[in-house]
Amino acid sequence: MSHHLPRHRSSVHDSLFSFRVPDPSPSASVPGSRRGFLYGFVFNRQRQDERLPRGGEQKSVVILSHAPYSSLFRLLLQILGPLCFDVGPSALSMVASHVAAWPAPVPGRPMELPIGSAALRVHLPPAADDPGPPPALLPANPSVPYGLFHDADLFAAFRGLLLHLWTLWELMVVGEPVLVVAPSPPQCSEAVAGLVSLVAPLLYSVDFRPYFTIHDPDFARLNALAEGEVFPPMVLGVTNLFFLKSLKSIPNVVSVGSPNPNSTRVLPVGGQSHGSGNGINGTPGKLKLDKLAINKFSPTGLLNSIKLRREGPLCLMTEHKEALWSTYVSTTKPDTSVLNRLIDAGVSPRIEESMSVVNNEILRRHFLELTTNFLAPFGPYLRTTTPSEGSSPFVDPPLLPPFHADEFVNGLAARGAGKFLSKRMKSNWLDLYRRFLEGPNFMPWFRQRRAAAEQEQQRLWRQARMNVDIEKLMSKLSELERIDSFNAIERYLLREMENSRTGATESVTVCEKLKGDLRAAFSVLPKDMQQLLLSNPKRALLLQG
Repeated sequence: MSHHLPRHRSSVHDSLFSFRVPDPSPSASVPGSRRGFLYGFVFNRQRQDERLPRGGEQKSVVILSHAPYSSLFRLLLQILGPLCFDVGPSALSMVASHVAAWPAPVPGRPMELPIGSAALRVHLPPAADDPGPPPALLPANPSVPYGLFHDADLFAAFRGLLLHLWTLWELMVVGEPVLVVAPSPPQCSEAVAGLVSLVAPLLYSVDFRPYFTIHDPDFARLNALAEGEVFPPMVLGVTNLFFLKSLKSIPNVVSVGSPNPNSTRVLPVGGQSHGSGNGINGTPGKLKLDKLAINKFSPTGLLNSIKLRREGPLCLMTEHKEALWSTYVSTTKPDTSVLNRLIDAGVSPRIEESMSVVNNEILRRHFLELTTNFLAPFGPYLRTTTPSEGSSPFVDPPLLPPFHADEFVNGLAARGAGKFLSKRMKSNWLDLYRRFLEGPNFMPWFRQRRAAAEQEQQRLWRQARMNVDIEKLMSKLSELERIDSFNAIERYLLREMENSRTGATESVTVCEKLKGDLRAAFSVLPKDMQQLLLSNPKRALLLQG
């Protein structure tokens, strides 16, 4: 039992946290298939009672799913968890019957899911294969999720490390391994979820574990890494300080949270007593930057910083403190205009939650904008084209521009970082792009974006073929161009007919349009060419409808 719980004769402590483990099902281990994961969402109840063996007991209600819908399952657990403990197993059957009647999830869309007389209103994150908005387009509504764990409480998880958020963002973008240490599972899982959400709308392809324990099947492999061997790209959230010794080859360690589970507030580095809060009489005020040690030099602060770096993460074995240990040289500077807008709830816990919502909105908007601007230079390689006015949509669409990393970096160096990034990055900003190109996140994201762009281009050209006035088009073409157009229409028609056999209803409509276009193109061809074409029985059948 946690020694942090109050020493009353009988006390109860409830908490919510999450984990992620490799999918143990046989289908998930098929050679060549992408590794699958299960997401676990936990309602944990610890009951301290001196009369019980070991001084208490703990039980959990767990939801397992292949879908990382934290915003949904956390809400569901807040209903299901207490019901299971208060009513018993019948509550589980009752809630399960409601869940079984839910419609199929619609990723990226708001949904209203009934539970008895109530309803859960959630906005699901986009699907894993959804590329999200184009890299040059900033989403208009930052409250809409453009990646995983949009509901994570970013501000509460990293309040004591706000200045380090930009370094942490870089570590996530380039796919560096990170060990997140916290006093409790809720705090470490929330911090890992917050880190993953920082890089939206970038597809985060690195393995992450919101709550990692020695019982995880991957622990033995990681523990067996030889000294000097490079740690694989992973983000691990842990509470067991044993990992500081067993996984000491991880180059980036961040400690978050407060040892007191009853306090949701995490004070900034440098300390802030209740008497010196920014709010007066519980009223909210601005977070002061001098409390974040950004404006003011202090010899004591410098000595503490040097001492912290020299001691390394192992100092957490004796006392928990919020800190980041990393040899990574960051490029992005903390944005003081963003930090200045953050609101401090002062001494009033009553308004802490609403202030956190406001602060999360500010931080999410900024990092969404930062990531979108960082990805914007890749836009030309993902840009779709449509047929120009008066041209034939029956020619093959042009290919997307080829991508070569060296040419991209050289072109970027010549053009510059752009107005948004140049204000927020140091002179070594190109190094961040080089690391990103070489890291584990770039290629999966780029391939997905590229495939989406190619698919969108096919859709646009298909739509253009549906809208074209074939007779008007044919009247402008030479005899040779008319023959080429006839062959192209026939090719597209056969492709759509194949699609219609697989049940694509849209293809049936397209087929009817293309059959009419084929006959119209045939009617303007020379008589001898018509006779030659009709000598093919299959083609003759197409032309007869």
